[in-house]
Amino acid sequence: MQILRVLIASFGGYLFASLMTVSLSFILPFSNKAESVLLSTMVSFIFWLGFIIYSFSGIDIKKLSIQATLVCLLLYAINYYFLVLKG
Repeated sequence: MQILRVLIASFGGYLFASLMTVSLSFILPFSNKAESVLLSTMVSFIFWLGFIIYSFSGIDIKKLSIQATLVCLLLYAINYYFLVLKG
């Protein structure tokens, strides 16, 4: 079961961090888009570390996978709204 926890922490954390990078780059109010992408990339590593720590905090694996899936789907929906619908 620890192998599954490591896989969820690493790949799920990477997916969460990359989706968070895109979301933050839309939200940050910099005039230069490169600055907002750079800052959101740096901040996403903190989110990835937080996700890894949360994965090993003793939470049930089934609950962890459901929560990670729901959060990633929510971030994907937000990114889809900003990219496709808002243009």
